[in-house]
Amino acid sequence: MQAAPAAVQRVLQDRVQRAMADAPETGEAQPPRARQKKTLTPLGQLNQYMATATQAGPELKSAQRFRETWSRICAEEDVTQAVERGPENAGPLNSHMLVLRTLGLMRDLSPDYLRRFMSHADTLLWLEQAHGRLKEPAGKTKPVKTGRVKR
Repeated sequence: MQAAPAAVQRVLQDRVQRAMADAPETGEAQPPRARQKKTLTPLGQLNQYMATATQAGPELKSAQRFRETWSRICAEEDVTQAVERGPENAGPLNSHMLVLRTLGLMRDLSPDYLRRFMSHADTLLWLEQAHGRLKEPAGKTKPVKTGRVKR
């Protein structure tokens, strides 16, 4: 409950109080416990700060425009650098050149679509690299030899 936002904490606290008030008496006097505040670790303090900071409201329009412009410029620069580093004297059906040509056309025709496409491609690349790291063996192992079975 302590990790929840303040509004959720209030709702939960109200429900607990109502449940305690509606609970049958057991004959023993059970005073409601005062909510004890625990001292938070630095990580807990950071999480609490981030939770309250994100509740501040919607993103400023100027910040949103800046973020969109910055990502568009980065995507266009990435494509320009990739086209410049492309293979020279590649044939017309060279897959690398076809991709670079497609990205160049996408940059010219629809920069917004290019930005979204590059974002998806970056995400897929990251996932592929992360999956590769998970598959790597912890230690060096000898490959299993497959040979003919002697009869």
